[in-house]
Amino acid sequence: MCILSKNVAKVIALIAILLAMSLPYPGQAVEEHISLPTSLMKKLYADDINITHIADSELFFSSLLPLIKQLPTELVSKQSNSIQINLNLILQDFEALNAQLYAEQQTRIDFSEFQKWYIASIQKSSPSTLRQLITNKLNPLSYAALFQYEHNLNNTYKNKRQQLTNLINEIRDTKTLNTQQLIHLASSTMDLKIMTSVYVIAHPLIQKKWQKDFIIEPSRLITTTQGVEHTATIVRPKNIDKSYTSAFQFTIYADESRHIKTAKYAALNGYIGIVVNSRGKRLSKNKIEPWVNEGIDAHRIIDWISKQSWSDGQVVMYGGSYNGFTQWAAAKYKHPALKAIAPYSAAHPALGLPMENNIFLTANYQWGFHVTNNKTMDNSEYANRDHWNNLNKTLFNSGRAFKDIDKIEGRPNPLFQKLLKHPSFDGYYKAMVPFGEEFADITIPVLSITGYFDGGQISAIHFMNEHYKYNPKANHSLLIGPYDHWTAQAVPNSHVTNYKLDPIALQKDTEKVVFEWFDHVLNSAPVPDLVKNKVNYQLMGNNTWHHVDSYEQLNQQGIDFYLGNPSKSKYQSLLKQKPNPIAQHTQVVDLADRKVQHNIDYMNVILPELPDETGVVFVSDEFEQDMQYAGAPSGHVFISINKKDVDIGFNLYQLMPDGQTFHLAHYRSRASYANNSSKRQLLTPNQKTKLPLVNTRMTARKLIKGSKLALVLDVNKNEHAQVNMGTGKDVSVETIEDAKEPLILNWFADSKIHLPIAPL
Repeated sequence: MCILSKNVAKVIALIAILLAMSLPYPGQAVEEHISLPTSLMKKLYADDINITHIADSELFFSSLLPLIKQLPTELVSKQSNSIQINLNLILQDFEALNAQLYAEQQTRIDFSEFQKWYIASIQKSSPSTLRQLITNKLNPLSYAALFQYEHNLNNTYKNKRQQLTNLINEIRDTKTLNTQQLIHLASSTMDLKIMTSVYVIAHPLIQKKWQKDFIIEPSRLITTTQGVEHTATIVRPKNIDKSYTSAFQFTIYADESRHIKTAKYAALNGYIGIVVNSRGKRLSKNKIEPWVNEGIDAHRIIDWISKQSWSDGQVVMYGGSYNGFTQWAAAKYKHPALKAIAPYSAAHPALGLPMENNIFLTANYQWGFHVTNNKTMDNSEYANRDHWNNLNKTLFNSGRAFKDIDKIEGRPNPLFQKLLKHPSFDGYYKAMVPFGEEFADITIPVLSITGYFDGGQISAIHFMNEHYKYNPKANHSLLIGPYDHWTAQAVPNSHVTNYKLDPIALQKDTEKVVFEWFDHVLNSAPVPDLVKNKVNYQLMGNNTWHHVDSYEQLNQQGIDFYLGNPSKSKYQSLLKQKPNPIAQHTQVVDLADRKVQHNIDYMNVILPELPDETGVVFVSDEFEQDMQYAGAPSGHVFISINKKDVDIGFNLYQLMPDGQTFHLAHYRSRASYANNSSKRQLLTPNQKTKLPLVNTRMTARKLIKGSKLALVLDVNKNEHAQVNMGTGKDVSVETIEDAKEPLILNWFADSKIHLPIAPL
């Protein structure tokens, strides 16, 4: 052994000994922990902790001061400039503050003007200085600029409160902090102190400015002739010599501050902004009843709006998710004053959440509590994600009946239990939304907006397909891109999970597009750039928007794929040629086994390789040129099973030349409802059965040369949904004891999967 190797060995041995003794070894940083004063612990760990009081507490900052003074200069210098400014504010080191402000100006780093104002005000020691600085900022702003400024102010204030809350929750019940935790606690508390100082002055000044030209009614009680009460938020111009079209949202999500913002935006665009809550919310003394009354209630509110002195008799509706559902529910009643609707990510209680293709899901189980626990919204229901994830796992692992989910959680959930009693698309749901020939009478323009990664996509597109099915001349446009449920309704983020959006996809601002479209259909204004045709989609990976005449046309292009003959290879072939119709791929699944889950919809869009799937994997040949995948899968599968029912599904991936995968689509459907969602038709055991693919998901993606497709056919058995044991009983009452013999599922090779692929 050489001398160098001997020395290395000695060092390694020394480090091992020191580690065993829990002592720092040479070159290892020692993590210093600082004991908290009793005064700080009392503030941080009080049962009735008040975040605002902490930020306003001089005692809190005086307790922090000696701890901040002890921080090593070298450590502080490594912090961001914004954090250093906050620490020096606590230390009242104005010489350092002035130097840091100068550095910000010199390097042109974006620096919060709120910090600048606060520093200026405390340096000048004048109680009116901060007010004057804010007033000078607000006075020259147009209403459009004021709206954006108020939006930024509110978001910043909310975020600073949330950041400090999260930090305190992380360190609760600890008597010591490491230095980085101390720095973040001090900086976050100072952030909130600054924001609170600005907010309490700026917010009333902003409202006063709005009231010069607008009448703002935050909570007006409307009582219909039937005695049903609704609370409305209304923003309208003070100009009483003119009447206006009303832009109307009908929502169960009662949030007055958000409603005011929504109504202000409508007013800025030349409309009366009006947001009305479902019966039972806010000031209403009626019972809260999600879903069932929204159509008739919205219809009556439209009638009320159209008869107001400030109304020109025209009403348009817009909004997303549940607020998209309420538009279709209102359209069912065809009020003549309703001139257009713009539903985005439109919900449907029988097609999305909590039920998708007749399979009940657990993903939004807590929603009933969220909207019925109080007169507004109980946001705490969504705060504890671990609780709900554990509930899903516990239910799945226990093998208990799906209907026992509320017993496991510990609280009755009457809304969810009521839905479970309607596993078919029956009269209960048909009374809520347009159905069948009712779509033929919906002649008003419609703009539907959704996203490839939107959980509400299949319901949004279902409404459009049904509209065109019964009214081929419908004026209905679709705008769709790489958005999830939230960004489909607003301005997109740079990423959806780990997929970075094309720059052109970031151009969509949903509310802006919607009001441009309203102006187009009502006032013959130019059509929005993103809505040039009936179907408007963003092709991921190509940085382009495309515009075609119809959804049907988009899906007619493509390639029919079949399942290759069975082989011993890990991956089977996905072929363009028709195979032997009696060839079959056999899958055996133990429905009682809860260690392995099937048909998982993975969180990340891009994976480093094809996941270790539980289903049967079919892989296509490489594409010899760049291709466009744009549309939704269609076709049918032929299967046979040894039971009376099964929940099937698939995942579809692009296999990129570098080995990574891009998730294109996920699917799940109950076999007994595939032919008719309103009527269950059990399968005959061991008989070949044709199942159409229904309500599949659309996406659009450039498939670069050398890519392949991977189709993974599988049974849907996981913690996110019911587990169908195949007995033919109501799946909600089946238990793990009903599993009995393993499921034997044969996928026949002549199954035809049509994928919307064409040369680019």
